[in-house]
Amino acid sequence: MRYVKGVVITGKSTMAISDHCPVAEELCPTGALIRPLIWSPCTSDAHLCATGCASLPYLLNKAIGHEMCGEIVKVGADVHDFKVGDRVIVCSVMPVWRSLEAQDGLAKQHQDNMYAGVDFPDRGGSFVEEYYIRDADMNLAPIPEGVTLEQAVMVPDMMCTAFEGMRQLSPEFGSSVAVLGIGPVGLMAVRAAVLHGAGNVFAIGSRQKCFEVAREYGATHLVDYHDDDYLRQIVKDNGGPVDGIILCGGSERELSKGLSILKKGGTLVNMSAYFSSTPIEINPTVWGFGYGDKTIKGVGCRGGRLWMSRMAQLVACGRVSPEKLITHCYHGMDKIPEAMGLFLNHDRSLIKPVIYND
Repeated sequence: MRYVKGVVITGKSTMAISDHCPVAEELCPTGALIRPLIWSPCTSDAHLCATGCASLPYLLNKAIGHEMCGEIVKVGADVHDFKVGDRVIVCSVMPVWRSLEAQDGLAKQHQDNMYAGVDFPDRGGSFVEEYYIRDADMNLAPIPEGVTLEQAVMVPDMMCTAFEGMRQLSPEFGSSVAVLGIGPVGLMAVRAAVLHGAGNVFAIGSRQKCFEVAREYGATHLVDYHDDDYLRQIVKDNGGPVDGIILCGGSERELSKGLSILKKGGTLVNMSAYFSSTPIEINPTVWGFGYGDKTIKGVGCRGGRLWMSRMAQLVACGRVSPEKLITHCYHGMDKIPEAMGLFLNHDRSLIKPVIYND
C-alpha cells in the first residue's frame, strides 16, 4: 500500500488535506490510475461532511468525491481501450460488470466505489492526487473532441443521474413533466425532459440563478415553491394533473406533494437521497387511496462507459450545455473544502462549483 494527498472528512462540517489516502501499490490487470484535471463536489459529499459521515462511518478520514475527469497515468496489462495520456471521464458509481446484478440488467446496484457500503482498504473517493479504478475499459469514457473539461465533469453524475431518471420516466411526446427541485440534477432533468419531447415542463424551485438556467434549458413554467398555492397553480396551468414527476430535492414530505399533482396512471421518479432514516409517509388520498395506478420509482445514477459516452455525445453535438450549471471556479486541491462550504452554508448563488487541479 502507498499513500497520496487527498481531501478527507475529519468530523461534522470539517475537512482537511491528508497525506494518508491509500492507493494500491500494484494495479489489477484491468485497472488504471488517473491524475485528476478537474473535480466537482456534490450534495451527497456535502451531506457526508455535514453529518461527519454518519450514514457511512467508514468514510471518516478517507478521501471523498466522485465527480472527476482526468488523465491516465498508468494502466493494467489487460486494459485494451485506453492508454497513458488519454483524457477521460471517470465513472461516479463504478458498476461491477461481472456480477449477477449486471446480468439482471441492474449493474449499478453492485458498485465498486466509496458509496458501495464496503470499506475498501486500497482506495477512497476521487478528491486525491491519483485515483485508482479497477475496471478501466468499462468505467472510463474518452472526452470527445471539442468537449471541455467543464462540460465533461458534469457528465458522470449530473447528466448520468438525471437522464437515467428521465429514461425511466419515459414521457410520451407532448406529455407534461414537473421537476420538483431544480438544483443541478433537477436542471439536467429539465433538459432531459425537453429532449424526450415533453410539452409542459414545470421547473419548481426558488433560486433565481436556477430559474435562469431552467429557462435556457427549455422549461415552460418557472414555479416558486414559496408561493402558497404553487401546487394548485401547476394543475391549473397544465389543464389537469401532470403526466410525470421527477423529484430531485426537498424533504421526505415532497413525495406526497409530487403525488398530489400526478395524474392517475402517472409515474413519479424519485432521485432524492434520504439519509435521516425518518419513515416516509404517503398521504393515501394523493396516491388514489392506494389504487390510483400511480407508480413510484427510486432511481439512482446509471454508470458505465456506454452511458457516459452517450451523455458526452449529447454535449459534443450541442444538445446539452452542462457548463451552464457551473457558478463557482477554484484552483488547487486545497480549495475543495472552500467549495464544499458553499453547500454547507446554503449559498443561494450556487449551482455547481468546479476545482481545477493546477
